[in-house]
Amino acid sequence: MQDSSRPVTGYPVQNLNGCAPTPTGYAYARVNPITHPYYPAPPAQDPRSTFLCCLLAAAAVFFIIFGTILFIIWLVLRPQLPDFSIQSLSLYNFYAANQRVNATWNAQIHISNPNKKLSISYGEVVSSVFHKDYLSETRIGPFVQSTRSSGAVGASYSMVDSFVDGEVVDEMNEERRGGEMKFNLKMLVDLAFRYGGWRGRRRFLTVWCDDVSVTISSGKITSGPKSAAFIEIIVSSNFCSFFNMF
Repeated sequence: MQDSSRPVTGYPVQNLNGCAPTPTGYAYARVNPITHPYYPAPPAQDPRSTFLCCLLAAAAVFFIIFGTILFIIWLVLRPQLPDFSIQSLSLYNFYAANQRVNATWNAQIHISNPNKKLSISYGEVVSSVFHKDYLSETRIGPFVQSTRSSGAVGASYSMVDSFVDGEVVDEMNEERRGGEMKFNLKMLVDLAFRYGGWRGRRRFLTVWCDDVSVTISSGKITSGPKSAAFIEIIVSSNFCSFFNMF
């Protein structure tokens, strides 16, 4: 006969005082927030956005490396712009009346290359003469200047019965009566730096030599050589500073 004092299998064991045993675990199972229906799973990562991030990171690394290489090249070569000055300016056959001008100018333009490692290749140079207004222009053919060298190029300007604004004609005649006339010379220079077989990108400079005085008695420049007063770099690129030298 079965002992009634023994607990039945499958039922909780009761204490001797008749109370239910103290629970030793949680009443409910632990909920996994990732798989539980009330906590939706995180969305899958878009492969296109991952590719875009990788592409942007690669582009950033490329530009950093490229900029570092250019900076090292600049430190080694140290490109410097050439120096310009007017060595002489002569005026002949000047006549101005009734808004018509006849004149001939001959100029010697001194150009110096201060670079120790870079030669300079010049394309066509367009030079103009002004007297508070455009008067005449001429063109100088291409040439190459070696490192640490200097030389002069000639430029001739002429006007034959050319129309000029009346105020400019009056001012020139007034200066002429005073025995001295002042002209401004402008040069649009096309150049590129060279290092051995390597040649940098072409750049354009605007060079101004202002108030070059010429005596009427001799028709020649009054003072000594006149250095360029202003040099402007014309850049057709999104890069700035020293990167534009290459």
